[in-house]
Amino acid sequence: MYRLLAVITFLILIAGCTANLGYKFADTLVEWKVKDYVDLTGEQEELLAEKVDEMHLWHAQTQLPLYRDELKNLRDKVDKQTLSKNDISKFEDKLWTFWDNVLVRTEAEAGLLATLSLKQRQQLIRRLEEAQEERYQRFQDDQEENPILRRLDRISEVEEDLEDIIGSLTKEQDKLLRSWVADSPELREQWLSYRSNWLGEFEKALLKQPVDENQLSALILDPQQLRSEELQQKADKNSQLRKEFLWDIYQSLTGEQRKKVIEKADEYIDLLDSLINDFND
Repeated sequence: MYRLLAVITFLILIAGCTANLGYKFADTLVEWKVKDYVDLTGEQEELLAEKVDEMHLWHAQTQLPLYRDELKNLRDKVDKQTLSKNDISKFEDKLWTFWDNVLVRTEAEAGLLATLSLKQRQQLIRRLEEAQEERYQRFQDDQEENPILRRLDRISEVEEDLEDIIGSLTKEQDKLLRSWVADSPELREQWLSYRSNWLGEFEKALLKQPVDENQLSALILDPQQLRSEELQQKADKNSQLRKEFLWDIYQSLTGEQRKKVIEKADEYIDLLDSLINDFND
């Protein structure tokens, strides 16, 4: 439940920053999602609600201001045209630091797993394994698709995200996008294997009598320990290629695109300010 709660919380809370209402009700969404994986008693539901509420408040009061400041710093550098290639690397490092903050905060809630019976822990593992099997089946189905079509789908997805931030791409930017997608190593199969390895170790620790909380903590705080060398190398290469791509896109921005980037950043900053104020009233 630790990693499940951490992942769900992170995704919902970060994604929730794009919608004020979604973020405000993120605690309820997390509780619903956890209950999809394990049937809780009334007392456990109350404990879960209490812990998720505490984490939601912690995130809003301590993490959102960090996101806001980092985004404002990035926005100002784009506006003044002082953004450097190294700033892009620093920004990605900051994002990982924010993620680590959530993991550390989640790991501190050891009491949640301690309340689960053996039957509940077995149910949790079974449902996590079913979810993993569904991911693998989707991967197998996708592999049957023409590789060129898969690449075009990927290009279309990234293009949509980019255009939401900078507007319509120029021919040069379209070329940069297609080149980046073509050069980026495929990680999905290695990620699935990594998730399976993690789940196997999680199962061993969770089903011990008593629960091996030290091992669970290690799995939450340092999941990368289970990455294969192949996955790590490909992930590192992807990270480098992504930074190069973002830098090339930034350098290619037209005046209108730069203006749109700043306007989009201002929208998010205003939203973050609103959320921060709401949770500090």
